[in-house]
Amino acid sequence: MKNLSLHFSVQKIIAAFVVVLLFSWYGVFLTHKINLVTADLGRHLKNGEVFMQTGHMVTTNFYSYTNPDFPTLNHHWGSGVLFYLISYVGDFSGLELFFIAISMAALAIFLAVAAQEVGLGAAALFAIPIIPLLAERTEVRPEALTSLFTALFFWILWRFWRDEKKLKSLWFLPVLMLLWVNTHIYFFLGFAIIGTFLIEYLLTRQWTRLKRLTYVFGATLLVSLLNPFGMSGVLAPFTIFKNYGYDLVENKSVFFLERMMMRNPNFLIFKIVFGLLIIGFIVAAVKQYKLRKTEFPFNFLLLGAGFSAMAWFAVRNFALFGLVALPLMAYAFSAIFSIERKNAAERTRQKIAAVVLAFLLLVTLSGDWAQYFPYWRESGLGIESGNAAAADFLNTEKIQGPVFNNYDIGGYLIYYLYPREKVFVDNRPEAYPAAFFKEIYIPMQEDEAHWKEAEQRYHFNAIIFSYHDATPWAQKFLIARVQDTSWIPVFADQQVLILLKQNEQNKPIIAKYEISRDRFRVAQ
Repeated sequence: MKNLSLHFSVQKIIAAFVVVLLFSWYGVFLTHKINLVTADLGRHLKNGEVFMQTGHMVTTNFYSYTNPDFPTLNHHWGSGVLFYLISYVGDFSGLELFFIAISMAALAIFLAVAAQEVGLGAAALFAIPIIPLLAERTEVRPEALTSLFTALFFWILWRFWRDEKKLKSLWFLPVLMLLWVNTHIYFFLGFAIIGTFLIEYLLTRQWTRLKRLTYVFGATLLVSLLNPFGMSGVLAPFTIFKNYGYDLVENKSVFFLERMMMRNPNFLIFKIVFGLLIIGFIVAAVKQYKLRKTEFPFNFLLLGAGFSAMAWFAVRNFALFGLVALPLMAYAFSAIFSIERKNAAERTRQKIAAVVLAFLLLVTLSGDWAQYFPYWRESGLGIESGNAAAADFLNTEKIQGPVFNNYDIGGYLIYYLYPREKVFVDNRPEAYPAAFFKEIYIPMQEDEAHWKEAEQRYHFNAIIFSYHDATPWAQKFLIARVQDTSWIPVFADQQVLILLKQNEQNKPIIAKYEISRDRFRVAQ
């Protein structure tokens, strides 16, 4: 009896060790400092601040002087308020800890479901290729809340699918939807997940479950209308691209980015996980056929197909795909790992997972992996070192507009300069007329005649640029401005370049801070 008890304790220790290693490895990717220069976060925080101070929600593009009255549907207003309140209490470090907590909670829920289906050892092994996919999206954004809500929706519906007695928990779904619809535009995934389970019950003629879940689905739909924009808010996921004049890399497909020769190891990892998912479903189907069963999980098949398509056609969905793929792979491969989880095979899988995770954690800590992940520049919590230097310079010297800035740095300027100065543009394509990008913003950087025309129209006094902007028009524009003697570079750090118009107003600042153009080219 003592040997059995000791044996059980050792297995629990190994299982705990596997979980700690897995989340430690994920934590390495999550724990990096915030780069406000190119992030959306600054604008989210300012949205929250405006709401808390005035009680009014941002419904027009009033941060911009170019299109201040253009209507915009602030579909993530609740995230802005939440982020602002957390940062008000705990600064940026507290906000990042909150982000890390909800990111890990989402993974924990999906891992728990996977472990119930196939055992912790196999679930942890399946999670290993998932972690890099999750690392694709580790910037503090409202979509982290979508990851958590997706996990909670799936978990509640999965419990009901496994046990009809778990009916009461279904009524948490409308409550969660009330939060989701007011925090991130991906709330439509909640309806899609419920829909897959409804189809499963319909096809398998589980009429009682179908009836009960239909009531919950109806309530969830009704609750989604409780957002500041009503039906327009509910339809936002399907209308947002009607006015979208600026292409983003994160919205491009794997096929497109590979043709552009973009280097990203996650393209291969995604294909491997996608392949494992397909193989798993084939294995499960063959197993069902051999056992002469007709209980193939159509809900899982639909979820796998849907989230896979989302990831194939927009790399921003890699993380969501990875999370959902984890329990789906576990269920599919449970046909292979169908032995009791407390037997020797499960212990072996846990030991293998522990060894692999320990190795990967050490390699990640000792290697230069930042080059592969867009948000991982400096480890730790809070803001990157020197991240506010450009803003401090602008405010200390009281640099006045009108400002011309590029797309990437818009949120940074909104956070640090509003309401003293407004921006030319920020990183919300839907908040500007599509023609603004196609006929003004891009042409004025590509063509000198358009630039001169824009100068006369807007009377720019300063140019503030995030000069790692890789778009061909941005690079061409920067070269032209550095060579233009009517614009004087007065500030340059590792990310931001500031130039002032050569005029009487700026003379004292230029005399104090003018940077040699040769020095700037070397720095660049």
